[in-house]
Amino acid sequence: MNHELQKTQPSKTPQPMSAADFAEWGAEQVAYIKPIKIDGGTFYGVFAANGQQLGLMDTPDVARAAVIQNNLEPVSAH
Repeated sequence: MNHELQKTQPSKTPQPMSAADFAEWGAEQVAYIKPIKIDGGTFYGVFAANGQQLGLMDTPDVARAAVIQNNLEPVSAH
């Protein structure tokens, strides 16, 4: 085994993501739908992967349709 070769090769260990990078990961591909209680009623919030609220819908089906129409992948969050 060539020990010199091992010393010169770059590490294949991935670098950890920063908190900011992790928050933005998937922000343009995924939207989360979760129920929200407002004034005794239940609505369905649509959120980007980074937590930014994108919309508020009356039903989960309307929320899902809005997500799909905006070329995002809907994901339920409870």
